[in-house]
Amino acid sequence: MPRNILIDCDPGIDDAVAILMAFASDRLEVIGITTVAGNVGIEAVTRNALSLAALAGRSVPVSSGAEGPLVSKRIHASSVHGADGVGGVSLPAPAWPKDPRPAEDLIRDLAFGTPGGTDLVAIGPLTNVAIAISAYPALRNGAIGRIFMMGGSAGPGNATSAAEFNILADPHAAACVFQSGIPITMCGLDVTNRAVLGQGEIDALRKDGGKVAGLCCDMLQHYLRVYHSFGLPTLALHDAVAVVAAIDSAVLSTKACRVDVETDGEYTTGKTVVDLLGVSKCTPNADVALDIDVGTFLRLVRSLILTWD
Repeated sequence: MPRNILIDCDPGIDDAVAILMAFASDRLEVIGITTVAGNVGIEAVTRNALSLAALAGRSVPVSSGAEGPLVSKRIHASSVHGADGVGGVSLPAPAWPKDPRPAEDLIRDLAFGTPGGTDLVAIGPLTNVAIAISAYPALRNGAIGRIFMMGGSAGPGNATSAAEFNILADPHAAACVFQSGIPITMCGLDVTNRAVLGQGEIDALRKDGGKVAGLCCDMLQHYLRVYHSFGLPTLALHDAVAVVAAIDSAVLSTKACRVDVETDGEYTTGKTVVDLLGVSKCTPNADVALDIDVGTFLRLVRSLILTWD
């Protein structure tokens, strides 16, 4: 049976590709999408999520959530993803309105109401997830089977020298989620920075695909130009790694570790402190990805994007 997933996201170019991959996979059943301000503001990310569902022809509930972090100052990544979040690419117009429920209520309703259980694929700031598990503590007791998270790093960050963007965008929410007791697969920069595409892969997708692949390639082309401006030859499909982890966990090598989030550091706010050596003697709270089978990952990305065409 396919794994039921709810995607919590802030699309975002790599989010957009990850969402389309999830819709295309016969091993996943996307039962809903919740949006959170992150890469760009809440109105843009919600419109993008609705447009992606329309492009995929999947009438799933899409609800908007937090417009900013619980405590910290709002940050964004429009310089990377464009003001609209998708690099100026024209996606189809939404085919239905957003769900009237706030994100935390949709998470609750789908987690408790879906036969076979529900997992979360969290590929944005964790504000919605923290609000949901705080408002409805019973979600911690198995209603959410696992959280497949793109966030954090056991090494350097990308938003600061210490912090990865999704965690820095709401470190207090991230700390709440890591302390929740819900099983977590953490896909941090340690592996997502290896999940790269270059111009050759984009050209091949465009050549072999149709409309959906073409739109993905248009977004990825913008994304690649941004990476080139940083002096990097390839782009990293960060969020797609979390989706691939939900499809086939064997693509990743993981280690059970204790992960804590720095919320008050002068230089390290948003840092995920990963106890790889077990020196803290604390009970592990996440399966932390340490390596990825890049070849299998890239083949899966390509096959899922081309599934549409």
